[in-house]
Amino acid sequence: MNKLEKYYQVLELEPGASLEEIQQGYKDLAMVWHPDRFPNHPRLQQKAHKKLQEINEAHQHLRSHTYTSVSIAPPPNPDLKNPPSCSIQKNGSNFYQEPKTPPKPENIHRDIDEHLRFSNFNRKDMFMWLD
Repeated sequence: MNKLEKYYQVLELEPGASLEEIQQGYKDLAMVWHPDRFPNHPRLQQKAHKKLQEINEAHQHLRSHTYTSVSIAPPPNPDLKNPPSCSIQKNGSNFYQEPKTPPKPENIHRDIDEHLRFSNFNRKDMFMWLD
């Protein structure tokens, strides 16, 4: 058994698992084997500490292996002599485009209310700042 297979086995995963599966397996096992779960049992706490070290090592190696194998993949057609040109203009003339219709002043408070519904800002302070 090579090291990679051992790391998959430590995280209780099948070889070739996706990055999301590796992350989820790590989270599950870290929750189960965290030493803080055994505050009154020094022997179990020490055993959990060793197990968590193995889990961390396996997670680190599998993440780096999966990340590099995905991100450093060869191009699909290495015989391509003329790569496609980039559509971004270098002078920046099309970098920012104005919105097609400017926001209406009477809708600004409604838009802010909609945005603040999902954030931690104080609505009254925000309107005082805008006025």
